[in-house]
Amino acid sequence: MPGLVTGLFVTGSVPLGDYWPGRSDIDFVAVMERPPTEGELGRLAKAHAALEPPLPPGPDYDGIYLTRAQLAVPPAEDGCAPQILGGEFQPAKPGGQFNPVTWLELARHGLPILGERPEVALNEGVLRRWLLGNLDGYWAGFAAMAGPQFASIPPETPVPAEPVLWGVTGPGRLHYTLATGEITTKTQAAAYTAGLFPQWAELCDRAARSRAGEDVPFTAADGLAATELVAAVVTHAHTHHA
Repeated sequence: MPGLVTGLFVTGSVPLGDYWPGRSDIDFVAVMERPPTEGELGRLAKAHAALEPPLPPGPDYDGIYLTRAQLAVPPAEDGCAPQILGGEFQPAKPGGQFNPVTWLELARHGLPILGERPEVALNEGVLRRWLLGNLDGYWAGFAAMAGPQFASIPPETPVPAEPVLWGVTGPGRLHYTLATGEITTKTQAAAYTAGLFPQWAELCDRAARSRAGEDVPFTAADGLAATELVAAVVTHAHTHHA
């Protein structure tokens, strides 16, 4: 597809120095000169389906295709774009990486692989509304759903690390951006969250060590604590940064 994709930038944990094999994904933004045709979207889907992940272990490639015109204005709340997430290519996916944080990451930290950095429109009001909405929607929902599940099993029951790390590191990143206007990593977010909430500092430390590859066990009690921490981050964001 000559002339369609003229820019490629790696975002997320790689340029921020927080990539951990087996734990991290590889995020990217592909910049297009114009909207793709139906035929080109089909060829993009086939190209992604043909790619085999590197071994071992193979990370997921999560990316979004955006035109220069789209990037030149803040992302619309009802916008969509071609995206690949967890190995699944969708030609017109809403949400996902179609959000102001992607715009901010590309503008401030995008690692250039192909082409010059495009003009990227950053709008503080749009960014803050999205951050608060994501905390209220996704993260509050995560705590409300996962909390009772962890509470329903004996506290000492071993649980996978992933949901605990997700809760401990995820909402803290959004809170950090609300407070500073900057991007932080999941590992740094754990330390930042521990500073805000010392009562969960030990859990944040274990989450950061687990993310770095240390064999750290977690229990249902840790999972429940992580959901309580998520709820606390959401409340604190509204109290201090809304």
